[in-house]
Amino acid sequence: MLADKLIKLLQLAVGLLVAAPVAWVLPKNKSLVLFIGNGDGQFRDNVKYLYLHFVRKSPPGIAPYFLTENRSVLIQLQQQGLPVLFYPRSITFWKMLRASVVVADNFAWIKKAKYHILLRSFKVQLWHGCSIKRLELDDPLLKPSPASLVGKILYFTAGRFPTYDLLLSTSEANTRNIFRHAFRYRKIIESGYPRNDVFFRKPDPLDLLGTDTAVFEQVRKFKNQGRKIVLYAPTYRDTGDGDDFLEQSALDLEALNRFGEQQQIIFVFKVHPNRRFDVDFDHTPALLRYHSTADVYPFLPLVDLLLTDYSSIFFDYLHLDRPIVFFPYDYEKYTREDRKLTYDYNWVTPGPKCVSQSEMQQAIATCLEEKPSDAYREKRKEIFEMAFYRRREDSAENITRAIISARGL
Repeated sequence: MLADKLIKLLQLAVGLLVAAPVAWVLPKNKSLVLFIGNGDGQFRDNVKYLYLHFVRKSPPGIAPYFLTENRSVLIQLQQQGLPVLFYPRSITFWKMLRASVVVADNFAWIKKAKYHILLRSFKVQLWHGCSIKRLELDDPLLKPSPASLVGKILYFTAGRFPTYDLLLSTSEANTRNIFRHAFRYRKIIESGYPRNDVFFRKPDPLDLLGTDTAVFEQVRKFKNQGRKIVLYAPTYRDTGDGDDFLEQSALDLEALNRFGEQQQIIFVFKVHPNRRFDVDFDHTPALLRYHSTADVYPFLPLVDLLLTDYSSIFFDYLHLDRPIVFFPYDYEKYTREDRKLTYDYNWVTPGPKCVSQSEMQQAIATCLEEKPSDAYREKRKEIFEMAFYRRREDSAENITRAIISARGL
């Protein structure tokens, strides 16, 4: 723990005393656009799809690069002939110092002196989801206390809450209720998410990079056999030690497996990338594990029903207009200890709310009946129209045009 703190302080000192002064005086190369994935540079979410759009269709003279600290991602992109930079390397430092634009969909891009190296770059924040939770500056657990001068100084010098030149929001309502309060920004644009464009086309080999291809193939076989696919995608908890639905005994996996076999349902578990999931599924044939850090968006069209709690993934799934069952088994604890909510939970969640496994299984069985009544269809439409300003497949192109216009590329 002490060693980690010393490393972070050293990185901060190098960033402030070396990288920032060089970044301030070195002229930018307008052609260089960098994309930084979440975590250690994972290839997923909005950054992935906007990067691929730049690679495929950006105007001549623009050089997009994906920046990663993950060697598997580096090798995977190199094998496809895609422009990628590994951090830290000398050529990477040079490209970063000259980069005209940096694009992120997370806050972790600032770490390890990246914020200081990219100090004068045009900063674009796509974020990684519409949210019912309070975010960033609007989250009292993250925002430094007004009385904590040292905390404020550290946050400022580390770039924890930078000012973005361009911030993406998905709708007028989300601008007003979420993003305007959560970030510092100079200009905000309203558009769909690049990752949702993949719903409107057949995924190509580049779209499938970073996905869990083994589970893809298993699920396709199950669907050909007539099985229904349910994706369980719970959100991240700030409290707890890992497998939260197991810690709190919210799910009996053996019982869920029996239910799946009886109902011809395959349950695919996709836990949050920041949580571990050390569970053996070898003896539960109706349960599958989707890799926690893998891109799930090309997989969603194979899903017949989404099971979730407070995760923003349900907003994206609304594009497919399919049933959603909500499983907020820890609602009181979550809203008290983890996150405050921006929207009223009962209003914003267009599906049955279940707090026990038996209720949840019954709701799933009802929603997947051969001729379901689909009582939430109009509610799904209402929430979609609140969360997204339109249902189109050109979100990446809209954002690309906005960046090029704002930066003069």
